[in-house]
Amino acid sequence: MIKKTIQFLLLAGLLPCAAYSQDSTQFIKASWKELLAKAQKEHKPIFVDTYFEGCIACKEMDVKVFPSKEVKEYMKQNFINTGFDVFKEEFGFDICSRYMLHGFPTFLVISPEGKLVDIDLGYNDADYFLEFLKKANSRYQKSEFHNGFATKIVKEGPDWYQNLYTKKRVLPSDSVVLAFMQQQKDKMSEMSAKAMSICRKMPVEWRNYYLQNRNEYNKRFGKDLNAGILDKLMSADLKALPATYDATAFEAFIAQKSKEYTGDDWNKIKMDFAFSYFVRTHKQTKPFIEFAIANKDRSSNNIRMIAMYGREELNNPDVKALLLNWADETLNEHSSLEVLSSVGDMAMNSNKDQAKKYFTWAALKAGVMGLTGQEQDLKKRIASL
Repeated sequence: MIKKTIQFLLLAGLLPCAAYSQDSTQFIKASWKELLAKAQKEHKPIFVDTYFEGCIACKEMDVKVFPSKEVKEYMKQNFINTGFDVFKEEFGFDICSRYMLHGFPTFLVISPEGKLVDIDLGYNDADYFLEFLKKANSRYQKSEFHNGFATKIVKEGPDWYQNLYTKKRVLPSDSVVLAFMQQQKDKMSEMSAKAMSICRKMPVEWRNYYLQNRNEYNKRFGKDLNAGILDKLMSADLKALPATYDATAFEAFIAQKSKEYTGDDWNKIKMDFAFSYFVRTHKQTKPFIEFAIANKDRSSNNIRMIAMYGREELNNPDVKALLLNWADETLNEHSSLEVLSSVGDMAMNSNKDQAKKYFTWAALKAGVMGLTGQEQDLKKRIASL
């Protein structure tokens, strides 16, 4: 995360390690060998925060989430907690290479034997993050791992792959990656999965194999690496649609893709296709919201994205009313502080009761997270309604 002041303390059975300050006293700094030894001694998994200096989302985790009382106590009781700057520390490159990390902050939970337990990406409020920690701890207690990754954290694989995780970060050409893929006998191997995530135009044979075996890939490698593969497949699929906006063609496209992208996450994939097509490509905010309502989408993150990408269209009272109707069916007290605040602001002039509800939930969240200034600001907004 952000650069932290370091104070030294002696950990039983280990060489001196450093504890991060700034109220995030659950974190220690040590070599990976030392961390594994401590984890084995205490029979706890290791929580790893990967970050870089200047990362806004990383800093928000530092300031808003890690110091949260419930989060801090749960982490202390159930994990050995550490972090690595992915651009300044050599081990940061090693851990990014092993798990093919590309967005930050990324959080890893690793067993004392070096097995990946769980992985999550990006900023989330304290309550959501706590749920991730509890789920990861439950997986560890039940010996559920993403066993597709090797347990030794070092840079391995072909030179073209290792060169991705250096300060210069050299991207391989598609021809190099495809030549490597053609030589592979096991499409389920760690390097095969990584190659799929890197190549820009996946061969049809590999695409079909991946889609037929997505559940196994998810089980072996977790959601982060698989998200990279899916993103490339979906981007390639969207190119088959007409260049001009055509809602009928999109409906036919979705009907076809539902047969290819089978699995429990189809609804999310469907909405990701819709967001890319309606909003990113054609700036059609209203049709996207109508599609979301018709398909009973309950993703508060999609509402957040519309608030970001569809600001201009939301000046239209009809579009704003449509968004607020969708929000009324979707948002609850567990939605993010950001989306509750922003949608509350939208509702202030048209639906004061709805705005008050969102601001009340947001104020409660801010209070739990110790964000006193934001809590007071939200209470002022409530009082003004």
